[in-house]
Amino acid sequence: MEREFITSDISIRGLCRKHDISAHSLVTVQARKRQWAEKRAAHQARSSEAFIEKHADRMADRQAAISDKALDAIDEAITKFRSDLRATEKKLVDGEWVEEPVMRLTPKDLALLIDRFQVLFERPSVISQHQGLTATTELSADALSEFLERTRGIAGPPRVAESPLPRTRRLDD
Repeated sequence: MEREFITSDISIRGLCRKHDISAHSLVTVQARKRQWAEKRAAHQARSSEAFIEKHADRMADRQAAISDKALDAIDEAITKFRSDLRATEKKLVDGEWVEEPVMRLTPKDLALLIDRFQVLFERPSVISQHQGLTATTELSADALSEFLERTRGIAGPPRVAESPLPRTRRLDD
């Protein structure tokens, strides 16, 4: 009964009913003494860990298979692109047969394919760069404007008496 209780979700009363035991209190006492509930919790934790580990292994195998297929597709596209670079076809231009290059897979198509597969390799599919300045301050608008002018070189050098920064004396002063 102990093993059945530990490895299932049945209650002690349900277990007693199943085995035709009318005095479920005796089984309850034994369950407390032998720590059936703690053993059940430990068993379920081990089962959960095993499930999670198996699931993680399956997901890793699936991700590896998808990555392999993506790399094969990219490799095939690059091979096709290289063969297209050499491919030509004869066309009649102004009454004369001329060989013209045939580009079935363009560089743009190849770049787009690789960009779409970047998501599979956990890399951003689009890289963008933004530059800006954000400042939060309790300075007045005039002080902030003066600061911006000085950093851009619009205003002249600050006067010593007005500088909020401490100045150290130089040795030759």
